[in-house]
Amino acid sequence: MRKLTILCLLGLISLLGWPQPTMSVTMSVVTVTAYHPGVYGGKGVPKGMTASGQRVAEGMLAVSRDVERSLNLGFGDRVLLHGMGVFEFQDRMHPRLKQKADVFMTTKKKALKFGVRRYVVLVKMA
Repeated sequence: MRKLTILCLLGLISLLGWPQPTMSVTMSVVTVTAYHPGVYGGKGVPKGMTASGQRVAEGMLAVSRDVERSLNLGFGDRVLLHGMGVFEFQDRMHPRLKQKADVFMTTKKKALKFGVRRYVVLVKMA
């Protein structure tokens, strides 16, 4: 009887006493490129418009659909590109592209200077 009481108390303490996780981190390794309005817009899509219906602006990010699914991103979610800053997810890329992200640049010169950065960790902000 005494053993049963101790086991019940330990079970109750373990259920109530263990700290619960408060934040989860989801991340993906991607290749990052830059885009600007001069080379943006698919067939039937006005240049300068994102998939979310917003006009492109500094601080916006487009990701490939596989990354969008793996990070469970929704339009407006903020993501951290390690070493580059925090961006807002507002656009998605063509389905053929995998493990990619595009950051918006205001000029073609800035986009070309940015180039391609491989193996950048993209983290969804909670």
